[in-house]
Amino acid sequence: MEILKYAGGGNNTAKGDFLMKKMVVVAMILLVTAAGIHAQQAGQWTIGGRIGAAMGLHNAGDFDVSGVAIEPLFNFNFALYANYAFTDRISFQPEFNFMINQGYQMRIPQLGSVDITYSSLDIPLLLRINLLEAPATMGLLLGPHLSVPLGNGEVSGGGASAEFDIDTSITFGVTAGIFGGWQAGPGRFMADMRFIFDFNGVEDVDAFEFIRRRALLFSIGYEISF
Repeated sequence: MEILKYAGGGNNTAKGDFLMKKMVVVAMILLVTAAGIHAQQAGQWTIGGRIGAAMGLHNAGDFDVSGVAIEPLFNFNFALYANYAFTDRISFQPEFNFMINQGYQMRIPQLGSVDITYSSLDIPLLLRINLLEAPATMGLLLGPHLSVPLGNGEVSGGGASAEFDIDTSITFGVTAGIFGGWQAGPGRFMADMRFIFDFNGVEDVDAFEFIRRRALLFSIGYEISF
């Protein structure tokens, strides 16, 4: 009888260990599933929006002459974008990025300072590479962009301002950057830093190139995958 009792106790212990291991495995599966639920999967679409600021590091075009100091200005930008995932890590991301009042301050000896600004709609066509997935995400952005000037340029200073016509219809360049995000609710909070480099400058109607952009952009936003 003692042997049977011992054997029975051992069987119960083995069953208990098996159940415990099974519960641990199930818990791990649930955790992994929960962690991956919000990661963008192949075939998914993502939509999002961002707001931020940009600082010009640009060549001031034909104004870039000796004795004239050029100081970059911060400008406001906001963007809407969509994203299609080819794989769990690689996706294509076109954007509409509105760059408002971008430009620089020009300081001319004996004449004072003037601000030269204009606005544009940038259309980056980016390859997005996820290096780290949910619940945190991080990766790289790289691709060409088109930039369409919106309206006229403006020169302002000394309490006065004047507009001038822009003759350039489109500029071309490259956008490159890094991004990061964190799961929050049904989507992700996102932040990115990117560099834009234009190949051609923006000219007025007299073929005077007043800016060729080199700029850093910083932005934050939110996106949802479905």
